[in-house]
Amino acid sequence: MKYKAIFSDFDGTIYSDSYDISKRNIEAVRDFRARGGKFFVATGRLFQSVRPNLATLGLTEGEVIVYQGGGIFDIATGKPLWVKNIACADAVECLRKLENDPRENVQLTYIDDRCYSSAKHPAVDLFCSICKIPCEIVGEKLSDYVERLGIDPTKVLAIAQPDDAYAISKEYVPQFDGRLSFTRSQKFLVEFTAYGISKGEAVRKVCEKYGLDRSEIICMGDADNDISMIEYAGLGVAVMNAMPTTKEHADVIGASNNNDAVAWVVDNYCGGDV
Repeated sequence: MKYKAIFSDFDGTIYSDSYDISKRNIEAVRDFRARGGKFFVATGRLFQSVRPNLATLGLTEGEVIVYQGGGIFDIATGKPLWVKNIACADAVECLRKLENDPRENVQLTYIDDRCYSSAKHPAVDLFCSICKIPCEIVGEKLSDYVERLGIDPTKVLAIAQPDDAYAISKEYVPQFDGRLSFTRSQKFLVEFTAYGISKGEAVRKVCEKYGLDRSEIICMGDADNDISMIEYAGLGVAVMNAMPTTKEHADVIGASNNNDAVAWVVDNYCGGDV
């Protein structure tokens, strides 16, 4: 088998628009691993959010990449193997800028694998229902909360209309250059992590552990946050439903998340034994 490992995004790639994992994808992951392949999920989610889905895929040990590459967790123990947080001062400045931005947006932050918001909001409720996580309501501006407690968050998120999310992701870059990294995992979501964080860099770390050359791996995804790992891989796959910018960086365009994208990759590129 030419490709020894697959790194796959979760939402919009493994996960369908109906918020489930297809039987064909589950069987494909099981088959690929039974023949000696390694399968990893690389997601922006919290570990507590993605862990039940890993079990559905039969992944009960090994590593999972979370926080857009800002963390790598051991699945079996639930413990972080590596995490890089945002410096408190940078997080506070970013949150204050978002709170004062004239474009309507709702802020969230991840702290110690938990999600926090300043107040209840329909957008927060929807986000947390999709991710199947609770949200801690702090009852004050997130910037004040983070500053008062001296917290270094793992991630800051802004939920906004797609055009506004795109504009924010572009306009904030020069102001936080060298301090924060920016990406979009959904058209309505902007995510801020510590500078240098990316799925591609996290994939490199995992490959280094297992002695995998980049030519031996497949990376697949649907959004801007997946581009770094798609470019890193020997074979970069954008699913059919991917953002146009993501497709531009892929080697091939595969099946959509609603049409067994993982199974399509395994069937077409992962024949034989490792």
